[in-house]
Amino acid sequence: MIKWHKRQLDNIMKKFGLNTYQIAWISYVKGVIITIIVYEYLI
Repeated sequence: MIKWHKRQLDNIMKKFGLNTYQIAWISYVKGVIITIIVYEYLI
């Protein structure tokens, strides 16, 4: 499963021309947005 996930991430990175730093920022922003949504609608 881990190998499959790494291959998928590598394919996405190549497809969109992203590096690991950009992927990390995308993940961070996605986490912040999801946290805000959960906080606003569940609390």
